[in-house]
Amino acid sequence: MYQNPHIYGNCQTPHSRITTKVTMTVDLDMDMQENDKEVERADDDVGISCTLDMFREHEEVHQMLGSIEKAVQSQSTAEKAFEDFKTILDCYQEQPHLLDTHLEGILMRLVEITRNSNHKSEIISQAFKYLWLVIKVRGYKVIFKKLPHEVKDLLPVLQMLETPEGSSDFYESYVLLLWLSIIVYMPFNMMGFDATAAGGDKQSGATVVERILAVIKTHLKSAQKSREMAAYLASRFITRPDLKDRYLPEFINFCFEVLESASQTDVYGVFHKLGTLRAMGLIFKHGKREEMLPLSQNVLSRLIDCKVITCSDTHVRKLSVKLIQRIGLTFLKPRIASWRYQRGSRSLAMNIHGTTPGGQDLCETVEEDEEEVAGEIEEVIDCLLQGLKDKDTVVRWSAAKGIGRVTGRLPQEFGDEVVGAILELFSTRESDKAWHGGCLALAELARRGLLLPERLPAVAPVIEKALVYDELRGQCSVGSNIRDAACYLCWAFARAYHPDQMTPYVKQLATGLLIVALYDREIPCRRAGSAAFQEHVGRQGAFPHGIEILTTVDYFAVGNRSNAFLSLSVEVGRHSEYTQALIDHLMEKKVNHWDSAIRELAAKALHNLTRLAPEYMSDTVLPQLLDHATGSILYTRHGSILALAYVTYALSVVAAEENKSLQDMMGKDILDGIAKIVPTLEERKLFRGIGGEYMKQATSVMIEKCSLAALPFHGQEVLEHWYHLLEECIVYVDENIRAAALEALPPFWTTYFEPTSEEKLEWRDDLITRYTKALNTDKEIQRLGYAAALGCLTHSLVVGKFDTVVEALIGVTEITSGTANWAQTRKEAISAILRLVQTVGIRKDGKACDQVCETNLISIYQALLRGLDDYTMDRRGDIGAWVREAAILSLQTLTVAVVAEDATLLTEEIIGEMMSRICQQAVERIDRTRKVAGTAFATLLYSSPRLPYIPNLEELECIFPEDTCKVMNWASEKSTFHLFIQLLDFPVYRSRVLLGVTYSAGGISANLSRYTNEALHTYLNARAEKMDFLASFLETLLQLFAAHQKVDRITLPLIRTIGDLLSSSAILDLILEQEDSYTSRLISLLKKECYRSTDYHKLSAVISVLCELLRMNSNATKACLTQLSLFLGYQYPKVRTVTATSLLTALQDYSDQQIVPEEHLEEVISILEETEWMDNIEEARKQRNHMCELIGISPPQQKKK
Repeated sequence: MYQNPHIYGNCQTPHSRITTKVTMTVDLDMDMQENDKEVERADDDVGISCTLDMFREHEEVHQMLGSIEKAVQSQSTAEKAFEDFKTILDCYQEQPHLLDTHLEGILMRLVEITRNSNHKSEIISQAFKYLWLVIKVRGYKVIFKKLPHEVKDLLPVLQMLETPEGSSDFYESYVLLLWLSIIVYMPFNMMGFDATAAGGDKQSGATVVERILAVIKTHLKSAQKSREMAAYLASRFITRPDLKDRYLPEFINFCFEVLESASQTDVYGVFHKLGTLRAMGLIFKHGKREEMLPLSQNVLSRLIDCKVITCSDTHVRKLSVKLIQRIGLTFLKPRIASWRYQRGSRSLAMNIHGTTPGGQDLCETVEEDEEEVAGEIEEVIDCLLQGLKDKDTVVRWSAAKGIGRVTGRLPQEFGDEVVGAILELFSTRESDKAWHGGCLALAELARRGLLLPERLPAVAPVIEKALVYDELRGQCSVGSNIRDAACYLCWAFARAYHPDQMTPYVKQLATGLLIVALYDREIPCRRAGSAAFQEHVGRQGAFPHGIEILTTVDYFAVGNRSNAFLSLSVEVGRHSEYTQALIDHLMEKKVNHWDSAIRELAAKALHNLTRLAPEYMSDTVLPQLLDHATGSILYTRHGSILALAYVTYALSVVAAEENKSLQDMMGKDILDGIAKIVPTLEERKLFRGIGGEYMKQATSVMIEKCSLAALPFHGQEVLEHWYHLLEECIVYVDENIRAAALEALPPFWTTYFEPTSEEKLEWRDDLITRYTKALNTDKEIQRLGYAAALGCLTHSLVVGKFDTVVEALIGVTEITSGTANWAQTRKEAISAILRLVQTVGIRKDGKACDQVCETNLISIYQALLRGLDDYTMDRRGDIGAWVREAAILSLQTLTVAVVAEDATLLTEEIIGEMMSRICQQAVERIDRTRKVAGTAFATLLYSSPRLPYIPNLEELECIFPEDTCKVMNWASEKSTFHLFIQLLDFPVYRSRVLLGVTYSAGGISANLSRYTNEALHTYLNARAEKMDFLASFLETLLQLFAAHQKVDRITLPLIRTIGDLLSSSAILDLILEQEDSYTSRLISLLKKECYRSTDYHKLSAVISVLCELLRMNSNATKACLTQLSLFLGYQYPKVRTVTATSLLTALQDYSDQQIVPEEHLEEVISILEETEWMDNIEEARKQRNHMCELIGISPPQQKKK
């Protein structure tokens, strides 16, 4: 198995095959410090969750290698070939071993290209890029062994590295440095090679060794990945037997010169530090212990004196920790600690069945020889322990691995001292970083068998605390990484210890991991807890109900927080071993959590768990919640009130099911305490300020749940406190508080204020009078709140006053000058009308004061249809969409209800108007609105019973088949517009649908405009020969233009749509040429629209249409030219410029139309091209006037002021 904190939890049981991956917050990107043995072991496990089975593209890759010369003919083809090669290899990042059968052939072909000096530099460079891609995917340690390592390659490779390309090109330098690493590793006499090379070349100067060292030192300061390869080359080269005595001390001195001189603020100095630290770390890794030992003490002391371990750069500190642990290992003989814990059998099947092989000791101890540990080890351990407290995770993780490696070579006594030092990190005085590092270190020790079972009693309490570690720091919390690491530690325990050793801690670990998996705030932590639980179930086999729980609380199920809190926790809580622990955790950690969302979920979770332990809830939980409900800590107070509300309601449900009295179950003291909460908070003025918002929301929920539970407070003074609080909340600015109060009103009125007496009827009348009068206010929030509250009236309260309430709400839906921007209020009023209709019902011969009837139905429909004309805009955008969507939903629900009761209440006019308006909304701009409208359209079209009076019903059913409507994505313009646009064939729908289509086609959304225009052009092209239809289409377009004159929301997109139809299609040309009146009317409308306009976008659209009209052989050409001449002298330079450009294009495109006299055409074009229209307006008007004389129209005259 791949033992790594990044991915854990891969175990299979006979009952379930679950593969779980949990990712910790540790970045181990291309960790070049892992030893070769670990890589070889990992290779055996690659592909556990793979889908590919072989390197299928090997022939394509070989073809690409053979066509490199063709690929580099241009830079673009070379880049494309590189990207294609990269795309192929990237598919095997997860399964690089699949390349192995073809790897040698690929490498040899590429290496031969680089060896051939006759190739162009571009070909060689491309080959190096391909080689780098292969190394990136397969890993440099595997490629290192497969590269050619002949001595004859030494000088050519070195020479390439010494060229400018070799030292600057990243791909080339990276590959060459790796290649040189295997060449210099070959057992030949490097000194003798220098003498031979010098003698053969008869040259003087630097030797090959010095040249290689110079290359290494050059690349160690690189800012690219070649720096890491240079360090790897140094470790292989400097540690050669024939070079180490002379060059190793010298190179280490060079490294320390860099470390001591490089500035922390200098970027390149940091890169140089990284290179030298990595080189020294690899030297101590690859060098023989007996050779490195004499240097270790000096290196350690100098490294500590350099203070690189406290450097501000994360990677410098990480490499410093790695180097220190490598130095520490040189002080200790390589061995496997005889005192380490050996688990023995690790068979999953045996663990599941509870059997162990006989005759095998689970832990063997061998008496150790007395060995003196070097004094420097203490300094190494101290540095590593400090690394566990580092502020960056990668440094802490590196220190943890170092602790594990060094401890593995220590005697038992010293190893136990290390464990004790780590346990001291779990102190309240230490930071969260120390807790995280401590968890990682303990996990490493456990994984290596160095955390003996005797230490488990001290470690278990630490784990329990770490699993729930969560501290608020300012506006955020810390602890998620600690909880994640604690889960990793538990996961390591599952693999490290025999079930017998873990038996005393089974319940504690199982409960702790389930609490994390179910109730942690963060997804990674919940998944980590689930994975660790799974590992224990598979390997320990002792967790209560492990298999059953594991199939429920799996990796994917816990990804959804609400599901984990509210559903999975109930499934786990059904097992008595966990029920009370889950409840206690919610009470201790989640009810008072800093995140309000967690507090609310905790309250709901307690509600769901109440059924499983009602006595514990009433006897233990409720008194605790009541004590905290009026406490001094805001978070605790808020969460406690919410939890109290939900638990009370849950207990009422249990009491009803068991035919018990709620008062007997809860106790009189608890009920009295609940009644005192709101008065106490008011007395202490805790409803004020930011904290007061939390209290208002929580107490509103409490009132709702207590009302649903029907607590016996009838006639008590507390009801007055509750009622005044709810009335304050329904007009509060915060939407969450308003929503909570509105949710509470119906059950509150139903339980405590049913109008069963004359006194309560008078109270009801006074309530409705106050609420309806409150709608006439200049405060938006007050109007919004009372409108929503009227919609919450219960049946008994609204009967007899329905007409009064509806009339008041209909007044709220109207747009006035003072309430134009109150779109949310109008939306709430429409929703309130719908709720009241659902409350009182529909009856044809009913009374208007009691229910919906023939008398008031039409006025309700008119109010809802009026809502579809709400296009209010403010800084938030089209807020009128809220009103339109509410109106569509209300029309749908109301109409279905009316048809179910008595379809004769509806009229043909109402149905026709409603269907056409809904179709308009289905083709407008906002996809959310289109979805609501499309769904309503389909529901009404195929309602049961069927809706009467639908215009062109048979044609609609052909265009919109029922099966299509069921699967249609009504928000997609691509799917729906080509259907709705066919409704232009029918006069009833034409005006409304065309209005919606032009609104969308002329919008700023490129996708929406594209699909709308495509649908419109396709539709018109299919009817190109139907002149009568085209005439009616154009007539409708002009009528819409005239009806909405100066309404920018409509006219601008409409003008753009007309311009697009004229420029992209000649369908309308015949109509315009045959009937001059259309052109004249259009020009007249355009003139009126742009009169005194300062909107550049509108003027630009008008100019485009006028230029398109120039090609029509009609009497309107001069009118167009006259209007365009006005724009050529317009006060805004951009308008003058766009007019000149558009007119020039039109004259050139339609030169055969004789728009201007042929003898003056060239001069007019010359004026349009050469005049600087952005400059002086007087000069521009002078040129404009001259052009008008050439065209034969009167120059515009400036009006006298």
